[in-house]
Amino acid sequence: MAVGLVRLGLGVALFFAVLAASGSVSFVHGKCSAIGVGKLASADGTVMVAHTDDAGNDASDLRLVRVPAKDHKPGATRPVYRPQDGYPRFVDGNRSPEYAPQQGQEPSTPIGFIDQVNHTYAYWDQEYGMMNEHQLSIGESTCGSRTVAYPIDDKDHDGKALFGIEELSKIALERCRTARCAIKTMGDLACEFGFFAEPERADGGEALVIGDKEELWVFHVMPSPDGAHAIWAAQKIPDDHVVMIANDFVIQEMDLNDSDNFLYSPNMVHIAADKGWIDTLDFEEHGHFNFFKTFGFEKRHAKHENPLLGLYSGRRMWRFYSLLNAEYSAASDPYIGYTPKTSSLYPSSLQPDQKVSLKQLFGIMGDHYEGTPFDLTKGIAAGPFGNPNRFEGHSAGEPSIKGGFERPISIYRGTFSFVCQSSSDVADGLGVGWYGQDQPSGSVWVPIFAAQTTLPQSYMWAKQSEFSLDSAWWAFNFVNNWMQLGYNKMLDDISAARSELQEEAFQVHQTIVSRATEHGKDDELPILLNELSNAFADLVAKRWWSFAFKLVAKYSNGLVTTGEGPGERMALGYPDWWLKDVGYTKWPPGEPTSRVETAH
Repeated sequence: MAVGLVRLGLGVALFFAVLAASGSVSFVHGKCSAIGVGKLASADGTVMVAHTDDAGNDASDLRLVRVPAKDHKPGATRPVYRPQDGYPRFVDGNRSPEYAPQQGQEPSTPIGFIDQVNHTYAYWDQEYGMMNEHQLSIGESTCGSRTVAYPIDDKDHDGKALFGIEELSKIALERCRTARCAIKTMGDLACEFGFFAEPERADGGEALVIGDKEELWVFHVMPSPDGAHAIWAAQKIPDDHVVMIANDFVIQEMDLNDSDNFLYSPNMVHIAADKGWIDTLDFEEHGHFNFFKTFGFEKRHAKHENPLLGLYSGRRMWRFYSLLNAEYSAASDPYIGYTPKTSSLYPSSLQPDQKVSLKQLFGIMGDHYEGTPFDLTKGIAAGPFGNPNRFEGHSAGEPSIKGGFERPISIYRGTFSFVCQSSSDVADGLGVGWYGQDQPSGSVWVPIFAAQTTLPQSYMWAKQSEFSLDSAWWAFNFVNNWMQLGYNKMLDDISAARSELQEEAFQVHQTIVSRATEHGKDDELPILLNELSNAFADLVAKRWWSFAFKLVAKYSNGLVTTGEGPGERMALGYPDWWLKDVGYTKWPPGEPTSRVETAH
């Protein structure tokens, strides 16, 4: 029995699925990871912004939509929408032709309006804004905070706030070329009109990694206590550093006199002092202000701390930094979670030992703690074939129980992911977003450019509720699900197929950049990018479906079939350790005592 417990990980693993003490599981759903790499920390000198969208239980609108640049008449207003799950995220043909009403859809009703600017930039838009035509890029991660607020159309809760992070991120891309502009734009709007996130403190705030052609920043925003305004702060990440946000604020000590590296809302210190959230005397004497300790979420008056709250974010942060910095890996303690009380044990950002390549970042985004004590491919919970996916929740109608599993960077509910690369060494239109469908550990990322204006139809399928062989998302989702029938049996085949296509993607990207640079005509650049990028993306979708069907034929009915000849179909069986743990060696069972007594 002891062996089984160790394999299950009860000695080393905590927690991701259940907050049993409160009977709630909702706060872990939909939380995403965001990563940033400064230009001197990246192997090719680009600023990199990465995001894994881990959408949770509700359906998502799968479309990556091009919002075109526009000129606006004086006095025009911009509608603001409350984010919606599922398809469509909203309906507004004025925002983009892709958002125009389809099949009887009614236009969405804005919850408010703000003054429009004279000109707005084009950008790629999904759940959040991703990248605009000037290479400004954004990655998101929901965070806990000390406050919550409700949208202005939520009359049941007397909502007062106009903006969620979704619309703020889109407005930043519409109006800004730099990260600093994005921060000020979003911060000012949130303070003036109010900010809301999720209606619970564990999800009450938001964080963004924002990159432009030169700088990398982290932005945090949360509701003001009155629910009608906002508190925000931002920190410039050193050019030779990397940063990860895993659902908790990462800005810690702030130098409020250093406007080159720190920005913040005018009300930040006043509210913290007024609420008694900071030591006013210490602040006045030494100027110490720690954003996460002041505003981060934890159950400060709980009798017993729940380790879930710190390890849900801390374990991913530890994994990211430990993969990139050997000194940190040797000195850090992955069993201590990341909370306001323990935050000094974690860096806000870190210098990697070696410059980070795009390929390396893809590998990190697909991580399941392989090779660590928390390896999700090991143990009885992984099954006989090392499946790292752990589903959340418990059976309906049954009482919640305490416990959980590790929360990896690549999680089964991942919907899409991307890495955006921005650089002053290329024309703005050649800034690139590497876009992957479904769970990152099973993705192939294709290059989508800042000046590109269309995507192939295979990348425009919208619905998770309807299966389609014409959809790239369904191709990757299907392979990721089929793989769970025999994960480590199929892993080598899938890894080889992904590697081959990803290497082709790198080569295609180089070819496109070279041809576009030689072409030299800005007005014709979108046409070239549309043609070459879309052709490759569509090819990836078709080849992944072809590969999926090969997997079905090769790995079915528990067998491996490689041909029609003798010995070309075989059963791999189960590993001995798993057979022992599930009682295989104890078969047949003895007769029940009641049956033996009856016989006599």
